[in-house]
Amino acid sequence: MPKLVLVLLFIFPLASLADLVVSNAWIRNLPPSVPVRAGYMEILNPATEAVSIKSITSPAFDSIEIHQTIMKDGVMSMEPVINLTIEANSKVVLKPGGIHLMLIHPAEPIIPGDEIRIDITLSDESHQSVSFTVKK
Repeated sequence: MPKLVLVLLFIFPLASLADLVVSNAWIRNLPPSVPVRAGYMEILNPATEAVSIKSITSPAFDSIEIHQTIMKDGVMSMEPVINLTIEANSKVVLKPGGIHLMLIHPAEPIIPGDEIRIDITLSDESHQSVSFTVKK
């Protein structure tokens, strides 16, 4: 039996090795009339290989995009981040004024204290759900 387990480990890598460690996940609350929210989190990739975020979805929003705030010619603007890669044994911080999630058109009003599920699909086709707390 132990030999079988070893063979299976080589054939089928453990999905848990690709799991990201997400902490401090939160959404900035805004008045209901504002059609977008911003989401922030810290993402640690403890694996030995880099992984990219392929897509981010949530039943609580029509769509979610990754954006980066940049200063160009003295004007602050946001640009989409097409490929957010988290290198092996590295951390990426999504924070105000930097890389962040744009949460577009909430399905229903959200208030401080709500917990919102956001689903992440990675480049290795693994999926992970993260709970975000709505804060003032």
